[in-house]
Amino acid sequence: MAAAASSSSGPKMALVKNADGYDEVAARVKPSAAAAWDLPGGSLVELVDEWTECKYKALRGFIKSKNLPGVKEAAPGAKQEVRDSFKANKETCFRRHAEQDSSKGNVLGYIPNGPGAVELIENWVECKWRGHKTFVKA
Repeated sequence: MAAAASSSSGPKMALVKNADGYDEVAARVKPSAAAAWDLPGGSLVELVDEWTECKYKALRGFIKSKNLPGVKEAAPGAKQEVRDSFKANKETCFRRHAEQDSSKGNVLGYIPNGPGAVELIENWVECKWRGHKTFVKA
């Protein structure tokens, strides 16, 4: 995923680019799904959110990337600090699916802020391309 551009009048936008040098980028309907289609490299997408797939104890789920300082530079398998972006919160939401849904069915639990709390699996970008919601690896 290329750098994002934003303006006060609209959503954040970015150009997709395959880090391995291929012309297309695999897009999924959700991170755990098989690739549903390929986005042409250089396509402009609307950024919706950034998620990190991780392990916490015996659970596997998703945390918003903004709650994991330094996660964009970390390699899979790295232990990550959890620090909720809202300063008053002492813990952050750990979700079953990468969705802004805090219902009982999607919340696996709350992880206390602190170093080395979770293990990184993969970073994902939730975006829209031509009106379709999709996920691409960050």
